[in-house]
Amino acid sequence: MTGKGIPMPPIELRRMVTPIDADFDHPSEEPVYTDIPVEAYDAVFDFGCGCGRMARKLMLQKPRPRRYVGIDVHKGMIDWCSENLTPVDPGFQFIHHDVWSPSYGRENSYRLAAPFPVKDGEFSLFLANSVFTHLYRPQTEYYLSEIARILSPRGIAITSWFFFDSDTYPSLDGGPHALYISETDPTAAVIYDRKWFVDTVRRCGLGVKFTRPPRAPGSMWQVKFERRTPATLDQFPLGDEAADKVCGAKLDPEVSELALGKMNRSGAASSPGVTGQIPALFGPIAEVADLKQSWSAEVEALKKSWNWRIGAAVTKPLRMIKRML
Repeated sequence: MTGKGIPMPPIELRRMVTPIDADFDHPSEEPVYTDIPVEAYDAVFDFGCGCGRMARKLMLQKPRPRRYVGIDVHKGMIDWCSENLTPVDPGFQFIHHDVWSPSYGRENSYRLAAPFPVKDGEFSLFLANSVFTHLYRPQTEYYLSEIARILSPRGIAITSWFFFDSDTYPSLDGGPHALYISETDPTAAVIYDRKWFVDTVRRCGLGVKFTRPPRAPGSMWQVKFERRTPATLDQFPLGDEAADKVCGAKLDPEVSELALGKMNRSGAASSPGVTGQIPALFGPIAEVADLKQSWSAEVEALKKSWNWRIGAAVTKPLRMIKRML
């Protein structure tokens, strides 16, 4: 199935992204996001591009981006895009993001994050659809800094999030600032505290240009970023504003004033600064990486032992005979 000669990903890849095939098509050919300037489509960076859902739409829209870079932790999806979409337009590049993921990158390198493979200030539009809803908190902090790094001075970033209010949970005073819904895969869905979020955005050099709360409480929020300037006023609801749209408990009038007092909209950050350094492995990922490294060291030591050498010498003729048969 194609549109304007643009290949459609195989169904097994599409189902890993969305159950709706129409999400890969764009017959109107109008700009995908009608509420941003047309010039924003000049250079697009797609974080978590999957098997080309957004890339295919951008190829079908008018005007088509001059440059597009999509990255994803799933190597199979990147390989498909490189082999099928890049030949349609060489301006569309796809790069494997070699970072470990419990769902889509188990064979990747054991690291939590890596720099975006592009230069500073190169992109007028950054996309991250359903990405930050699946990242550990240290990953989120790092990649928010990366967004600020690669956005052009007038660039726009479009992202999606789940939010809760820690003020409505007395046991969460001082953190944690991220809630994970799955015991077996913490990144299945990640929910962030609203105050922590806007504070972290500021520390990472970004400003909130626009926020769209979900229609249904607990669903995804859309947040648009721009590079922060001294005049930036974050367009992000706190306290009882849009509190009925967050996940879980809601603010009541007695808590609202306290919550707003803790986080002044234009106030300076009170939490530790974001360093921009790649976060260290932790938890189960660190344990697996340590086991792998330990096992590799033991194997290398065994190969150097006399028992290994004698065994290899004895079995070598048998292996040669086996190859001849």
